[in-house]
Amino acid sequence: MAHYTQYLDYHVGLLKKFKQDIQKYPPYQTSLADLSETDQAVMAAIDALCASEHYSEAMMAQGQWLVERIISGYNELMHFLPRDLLWFFGGDCLHHMPDTEIDFYQQLDELRFAADSQERPFDIEAAKAYIAQKQ
Repeated sequence: MAHYTQYLDYHVGLLKKFKQDIQKYPPYQTSLADLSETDQAVMAAIDALCASEHYSEAMMAQGQWLVERIISGYNELMHFLPRDLLWFFGGDCLHHMPDTEIDFYQQLDELRFAADSQERPFDIEAAKAYIAQKQ
């Protein structure tokens, strides 16, 4: 279970980095009050997800909404959105991933589950590098 907390923290960290990256560009570099209602909703979702300390269905639904919103209405932000988040939030987000990428993340999950079952530490970045090297 400790690995899942680490896994959640990793993805929350990606969300925080995403927020930092987009705040360098208009309109997100202004105050929240200066944003459109839609942009405020996007930022509120990012903030709520960044504050997540525990996995919940509501968190996953909000994450899926955020990813779908970015994909459908904020193409200029797509290059900031880590692909890991599409896999993490799952659901309809998976429709935006090619089969090869889904296979990659399935292999990553298998390594994570194996480490968890053997109570071994899991380094997600090392595991990603290992899988990429195999391919």
